[in-house]
Amino acid sequence: MRIKDFLPQSLLGRTTLIVVFPFIVFQLIILSYYYNSLWERTLHQLSRTVVQEISLILNLYNSNSELNFDTYEDQLKFEVKIYDSLPDSVNRIKLKEDIIYETLRDELKNIALSKVYIDEIRETDEFYIILPSNTKFFKFILHKNRITTSRNHIFLGWQIISALILIIISMLFLKNQIKPIINLAKAAERFGKGQNIDDFKISGASEVKLAANEFLKMKDRILKQIDQRSLMLAGVSHDLKTPLTRMRLQTETIEKEIIKKSLNDEIQHMNEMLSEYLEFSSTEQQVKTGNINPVEAILKIKNDINFIDKHIEVEVTKSNDSLVNENIFNRIIINILNNSILYADHIKILIEMSSKFILIDIHDNGSGIPDNEKENVLKPFYRIDKSRNQNKANSGLGLSISKSLLSQINGTINLEDSYLGGLAVKIKIENQ
Repeated sequence: MRIKDFLPQSLLGRTTLIVVFPFIVFQLIILSYYYNSLWERTLHQLSRTVVQEISLILNLYNSNSELNFDTYEDQLKFEVKIYDSLPDSVNRIKLKEDIIYETLRDELKNIALSKVYIDEIRETDEFYIILPSNTKFFKFILHKNRITTSRNHIFLGWQIISALILIIISMLFLKNQIKPIINLAKAAERFGKGQNIDDFKISGASEVKLAANEFLKMKDRILKQIDQRSLMLAGVSHDLKTPLTRMRLQTETIEKEIIKKSLNDEIQHMNEMLSEYLEFSSTEQQVKTGNINPVEAILKIKNDINFIDKHIEVEVTKSNDSLVNENIFNRIIINILNNSILYADHIKILIEMSSKFILIDIHDNGSGIPDNEKENVLKPFYRIDKSRNQNKANSGLGLSISKSLLSQINGTINLEDSYLGGLAVKIKIENQ
């Protein structure tokens, strides 16, 4: 495993890590210094004060054993009890490791002649110290705030709060700086799908503005090339359709119907291929039309187009009110159906719609396509005469046109084997 495998994938995440990680390390260094220096010094000072008071009590008692400490409790701020022997209630088990009590033990070693007992009083904020002195055992009951301070918690709290505030401010700032990059990426994605990006505005840091400006220049160059290609194909189509029309008129003078029909079929195929070339050249240019429900669109296509001797079924497993661009969607479905009817006589369309996706599967009982060729047939002008009927005129553009059009509406196309024995064209459109 490499270190970069554990890094955030997004630019915001990585930038935040670059800012936050050194800050956290710096905070830990400060806390470590405070803990090892300031806090420990404070604990020793507090413990030393308590020990001095205890030493004073012991000295007073040694000088006057009749001294009543009850009268001094308010001044002493702790309770004093004297025993002739070690109380049975003393917990002789060493208290769990705690730097506060360990510090107090270290200071008590300066006045204690033997073992010192320290333990907490359960369910209270007090603790006791039992320490032997001559023939007596002194029990001192103190509040925990005598040997510790809440300042460490306050300091720690301020450290955490300030860290969170600075991290949030940093993330907001970074998010604002990264937003122009995200907008540029989205604009590039939309343009790649053939969508209009006139609403894209250049913003952000100078480097981002430079990239955005170069992207717009590239967009303009690509659009010019598309326009030139479309213009060229339109010109070629116009120039070829004129002689094709003359050829069709001349065939009328042919007396043999077989020859006439053959020539007319070839002329018709050539016209269809020219139309497909023109359609392919215009797939990058989205036509702004109204929206329509996919189920309604498919049923309308089935009823409007005369598929002679073809059995077409439409099955809707799940439907909702999702909409798609009418013109683009119709062109997609018609191209796929025109491709299917060339090789099959039974076509079944399955439609499933959810809040996130529109799924359309078009099955046919044709000869199918080999697995190693399924990706190739989605490429422009690619034809496989081996797997499908060689006698069918085909420009090799039908499926590639559908693929190009689908990219404009956040859709994808995949080819699989159909349960009918032929090809299954699977369309997935993401709802926007």
